[in-house]
Amino acid sequence: MKMNRNEMETLYAFGCPNLKATVERLRMVAALAPDPAAKKLFYMLSVKLSAEGVERWYCCFYCKLRVLKNHREGCYGETYED
Repeated sequence: MKMNRNEMETLYAFGCPNLKATVERLRMVAALAPDPAAKKLFYMLSVKLSAEGVERWYCCFYCKLRVLKNHREGCYGETYED
């Protein structure tokens, strides 16, 4: 399954390793979103993640997405003191 950058950013922001919880959260966010484009993005991503066979690869994909995003932002889990 292919995901565009907006879908991956959305998954990073609203997703979790639990696929069922992620799909439910995306549907709730879609219901609350005031912008029609955002509403469509959230709902279509929830539909995409509800497809058959997604549960086989989702958790691994989500964990790799988190690692990749944190690596690009330079967040390695360290705490910084000022």
